[in-house]
Amino acid sequence: MENFTDEQSVGNPTTENSGNPKVDMTGFSDYTVLIEIKTAKAKIFTEKKSPKSRANTWSFSNDFIEGFSQCLGQKFDWEKNEPSKKFTKDNEHIDKLEVRTIDPKVIFLYGNKNDEIPCLSKNDDIIVKRDTFERFVRNNRNVEFVSYDELYRRA
Repeated sequence: MENFTDEQSVGNPTTENSGNPKVDMTGFSDYTVLIEIKTAKAKIFTEKKSPKSRANTWSFSNDFIEGFSQCLGQKFDWEKNEPSKKFTKDNEHIDKLEVRTIDPKVIFLYGNKNDEIPCLSKNDDIIVKRDTFERFVRNNRNVEFVSYDELYRRA
């Protein structure tokens, strides 16, 4: 991505300027990328398995699920409202012919997988958490999950 803008409005506020979701960052290359950022200390899973969890699964933390839902809501709001938005960065107009929006990519930066679910762990609970997480992210086409340790490795 070539350009980033901080905290961008993705929705359409009421006349009282409420109900206007914002994404933490928007990236632009040829197409729009929405980026939601949480902390590296945020937990993906609950400490204890919920009694409602099924066999071979683990309970996601409320913060993780709410952040993920936030990403989906921001994507929907952006797709719905983008046609009427003027793109600006540093009070300069950005040409919509240069920055397109087609099914915007969403990146959710959250937590630290290496700390919470290390890949070489032989602990049965960690293995169940890792498999639960992998099934979840592999079967989702709308939000790309990146943890802080993955971001560090990529850098």
